[in-house]
Amino acid sequence: MRFEGVSREFSLVGERQYETIGKFWDDMAAIYGLENLRGLGYRWDGDVISYAIGLKNGRIDGCDFSIDLPDGDWITVRGRTDDLKRIYDEIYKSGRLRYEIEIFYDDGSCEIKYCR
Repeated sequence: MRFEGVSREFSLVGERQYETIGKFWDDMAAIYGLENLRGLGYRWDGDVISYAIGLKNGRIDGCDFSIDLPDGDWITVRGRTDDLKRIYDEIYKSGRLRYEIEIFYDDGSCEIKYCR
């Protein structure tokens, strides 16, 4: 599976990533529409996460990142966006991730796919 998008780095200190990545999502959703996007967490380095947002179909303007992801071994969790921290707390109980893909919907639901 190929992922292409616009990538940024975000601090994990004090769990601020929920706010800062959320703002990144808001900015991109204002241009492309929330349900047309998917996000990828792909590198955790100390107190920093690398995170990209791309289109589910097609290539986003300003694309500066692409990566080939594994086709298998993904676990999918569905929930509510306003419960995201609790969902991730549960996911991370079993250890670090290699990749996470997030999809958000206008009705407030979300889907997280991850692999270790």
